[in-house]
Amino acid sequence: MVKARKHNVRKTVRKVSKKFHARKFCPRCGKPIEHGIFCKDCRKADFEFKDINITLCTSCKSYQHKNKWTRFKDINKAIKAVAKDDIKAKVRIENLDKNLSEAILESKAGVKKDIILVIVHKKQEFEIPARIEITLCNKCSKKGTQYFESVLQLRNATKEVYYFIMNEISKQSKKGIHLNKASLLDKYSQKDVDLYLTTKNYATVLAEKVRKTYGGTIKKNAKLFSIDWETSKNQYRLNVLLEMPSYGKDDVLKIDDDLFKIISLGTKIHAINLKTKAKTTLPHKDYDILKPSSFQVIKKYPEYEILDPETYYQARLMNPAESLEINQKIRCIIDGGEAWMV
Repeated sequence: MVKARKHNVRKTVRKVSKKFHARKFCPRCGKPIEHGIFCKDCRKADFEFKDINITLCTSCKSYQHKNKWTRFKDINKAIKAVAKDDIKAKVRIENLDKNLSEAILESKAGVKKDIILVIVHKKQEFEIPARIEITLCNKCSKKGTQYFESVLQLRNATKEVYYFIMNEISKQSKKGIHLNKASLLDKYSQKDVDLYLTTKNYATVLAEKVRKTYGGTIKKNAKLFSIDWETSKNQYRLNVLLEMPSYGKDDVLKIDDDLFKIISLGTKIHAINLKTKAKTTLPHKDYDILKPSSFQVIKKYPEYEILDPETYYQARLMNPAESLEINQKIRCIIDGGEAWMV
């Protein structure tokens, strides 16, 4: 039994000894290494590289490369695009740690952060220092200033149209398009307002989008704003007048003896003839407008009649629905003593 134990001990020692001698050690510091010649601390890059400086705008997620700002979805792709220009060798750049990437993207302008890039060259890993600087790109730097390139002059707008426009502008923030000022012509109403935008083209794009959805007319006018003292070139600002129609959805337009209920608005008016029930399209222009009001059904036989509960005006209902009941409230317009449901 004793001899057997001694034999097992010798066998174990021999195994440990073989394992110990099989390990590699760094010739500079003596630390054990798994692969390569030198340890991670003593290993030096055997290729040339310049100082790696990466400039990011986290406001719109873009990076500066070759004097141009480019949008990015993955911060690692932005870093690799810049770093590979400064490394004079064919290498693979490993992705940053996820927590580090998130911390960088949450940083505000003015932050500078030193990081370590892991570079793989000829199957060897190297650590190269790099610096990330968070700033504002040329578009985002205009946000919250007095700068503007165009003015969208919104006239006769409903609250629905106003909030539609404000929502559309807010979606453009990441593209560097900002609303720097909203000047109400009447401080108690959003009906008439001038919107100062940081880009010239978007005012026209936005006006066209509103016109296709809600109708309206567009007029554009470029005005001389100032002269660039560096280039001596004239600087123009674009004024886009968007005048909304005085009618809206469910209003009724009177054309000769016909009554047209507006179904929707766009580049044209989509409407239905209340008398013939035929659908049609109409051009945008001035019309006689009849606004619907709330009425109460007071009679069913021999014909339907309705009553205005405020003025007690009574009229015959020309296009009743089959399910109407006494005292039911409905929306109607009155034309020549006749009432029409809308």
